[in-house]
Amino acid sequence: MSSFDKTFDIEKMLHVRAKYGDISFRILKIYCVEQGLHYVDNSFEVNFNLRNDSGKYNLLAELLSDRNNVPMIFVKFRGDDKASISERSDYGNGCILVAYEKLKNRLIAENICRTDTSMRPRRDTYLFDMDCVDEALINAIVHNDWTQTEPLVSMFNDRIEILSHGGLPKGLTREEFFSGISKPRNTTLMRIFLNMEISEHTGHGVPTIVKKYGKQAFEITDNYIRCTIPFSFSMVESVGETVGTYGSNVGYDVGLTKTEKAVLKLLVQDSRETAESISTKIDVSKRTVERALSSLQDKKYIERVGSRRDGYWLVIR
Repeated sequence: MSSFDKTFDIEKMLHVRAKYGDISFRILKIYCVEQGLHYVDNSFEVNFNLRNDSGKYNLLAELLSDRNNVPMIFVKFRGDDKASISERSDYGNGCILVAYEKLKNRLIAENICRTDTSMRPRRDTYLFDMDCVDEALINAIVHNDWTQTEPLVSMFNDRIEILSHGGLPKGLTREEFFSGISKPRNTTLMRIFLNMEISEHTGHGVPTIVKKYGKQAFEITDNYIRCTIPFSFSMVESVGETVGTYGSNVGYDVGLTKTEKAVLKLLVQDSRETAESISTKIDVSKRTVERALSSLQDKKYIERVGSRRDGYWLVIR
């Protein structure tokens, strides 16, 4: 096997030519500036390995481009199987860093919380462990075989499934996988996630999930890895049939105005929505949306996490 073949085996996405032609990197450069990473335009593409050996943009460049045709699908089902789809949302078709953040924010919004104020300090119980879900999502993106197809996130009424393609990277055993030994399929993409402080190259992701949910959380084949995060049994019992249909069926919430229901539904879909963007989408004034947000906070449906500029809305009911 030639040295080229070995490289191709390890990081195919650097050699596969991009299918989408209108490639630009404005968003990636903004991420670099925000992280204090200085770049020079005439060496930017070389430093990020964005062209293949023929000088053409590669698949990595397509994933990082401001616009592309790569989906990032989140699908919700009404029960515990795939018989009936409740909702299908696509957070892709743009820079993979933004797609990841949008999908993560959606999962944060789906993570219903119940608060027990009868004890001090108060006790919050969540539908699922968001840290584990985030680790699974990052792993699915950076270890996915993008030459096949994109990862898929599915939500049922009792679990979340995160599917990546390609199985274990060549040379990595199951024992090494579960022990946290990291052998990225897409080394350059992993390095970019590290530089943007999205990921840490510590190998703790899989052990974190295994510690919480056991090795049975992973189904590993030659073609794919599926990570299943079960929901809290007590939360499923409490919330009942609304689990898995929450984002598309917020109307079951009694005591809310039409505007409050519309605002809540949008926050479930994107926890970083602003009053201005919501007002445009539901065709009411910004002031009306601000009153609805304040009312939803008073009624304990949402909480604000972080600052006004960098924070997000946590849906807790």
